[in-house]
Amino acid sequence: MSFFKHLVASALLSGTVFAAATLPLAILGSKPVLIQVEGRPVFTGQFKELAGSYLSLALALSIGAGVTNLAVMSWYQSSRKLGKSAEQLSALQQQLSEQESLIETLKFSPTRLQAAGLERFLQEEPLPIRTHAVAEALRTEHQTTSFEPSA
Repeated sequence: MSFFKHLVASALLSGTVFAAATLPLAILGSKPVLIQVEGRPVFTGQFKELAGSYLSLALALSIGAGVTNLAVMSWYQSSRKLGKSAEQLSALQQQLSEQESLIETLKFSPTRLQAAGLERFLQEEPLPIRTHAVAEALRTEHQTTSFEPSA
């Protein structure tokens, strides 16, 4: 929802609150009112005469409701956008790590090493077997060569 839609919804809420708050003024406008504090009369007259103060209170209440609604709706929209952005960032980070691992794999692929003339870094057989074969060859070489004492 755009800011304009939030503003219209808040204005409608504010108008509804104001209309509901001023409804008693319309109904009780011509009735007499007596306000007393500690048994002494403070105000005597018709309800219409209190309309200025009452309307100010109703206006403040309706504006407060509209502003609060606008703030909550904007916060909710921002929260949703932040959640979506966090999900997208997580997905992009995962794709980036996958791409980096693919690049590392391609850097040391056998075809790339051969193309660069680095065949000696390629292993024809696993390292433990190769080491075992070299050790066996050295052992047989030492066994065949023997010292014969000279007379």
